[in-house]
Amino acid sequence: MQERREYTRVKFRREVYLTFPDGESTHSVSEDFSMYGMGLFTESPLDKDQTLNLDFKILSKDDWRDINLRGKVVYSSVEGDHYKIGISFF
Repeated sequence: MQERREYTRVKFRREVYLTFPDGESTHSVSEDFSMYGMGLFTESPLDKDQTLNLDFKILSKDDWRDINLRGKVVYSSVEGDHYKIGISFF
């Protein structure tokens, strides 16, 4: 499979909480991260172009910081018993 990413991603395993425009939310786990997007694993597929908020924590110098980003789904594919989701930030 040919790599389609424009930007370098780094491994980034974190719990990520997804919140949709209707207020519904779900839990996911990140796979990787770049300045422009994130790869996630979910239990359910997400629709392409669906917008959502992503909430997760990162460790800064001495403390955990809450991060909140907006994004949209750019791909969703089955991978074993879960779905691999590509998110583009905006």
